[in-house]
Amino acid sequence: MEGYFPDRPDDYLAQILSVLGRIGDAVPRGMELGYHLCYGSPKDEHLIQPRDATVMVDLMRQTLRQVRRPIQYFHIPVPKERGDAAFYRPLSSLNLPRGTELYLGLVHLNDDGGNRQRLEVARQFTAVTGVATECGWGRGNPANVVPLLESFGRLIGSQPAHPVAGAGA
Repeated sequence: MEGYFPDRPDDYLAQILSVLGRIGDAVPRGMELGYHLCYGSPKDEHLIQPRDATVMVDLMRQTLRQVRRPIQYFHIPVPKERGDAAFYRPLSSLNLPRGTELYLGLVHLNDDGGNRQRLEVARQFTAVTGVATECGWGRGNPANVVPLLESFGRLIGSQPAHPVAGAGA
């Protein structure tokens, strides 16, 4: 959707949404359903950097329309260098239904100041339910687990009494 693959079928978006819908609808209602909007991670890097959150906001909206059961959360990646308002501004138009939470993958290792800045800027445009890392930890260096957990602790510990209340809430 960001133009990484130049040759794709005309109906590629319909195909993606169809798969997301089938997967989501296959999850029993008693189980939590969430989506991570991935930009790929060969060599632990995105295939392409998101220009801003516009494509992710559009994909969340369309996924909500496609899936017939409630979606409990979306997780979106936030590149380390994106502490600017332009990245987050599209989130201001996102109107998630009650019960659907937004997690921002804005926690990066050894970047406490950047982690705080990304969260503060994001809260200007949306309610942030929680924070996470940009991508999963499955292929990461196990030596980074404790330092990452410490980064989370410092970020959450530096927040006001209600750390998940966003400016748009």
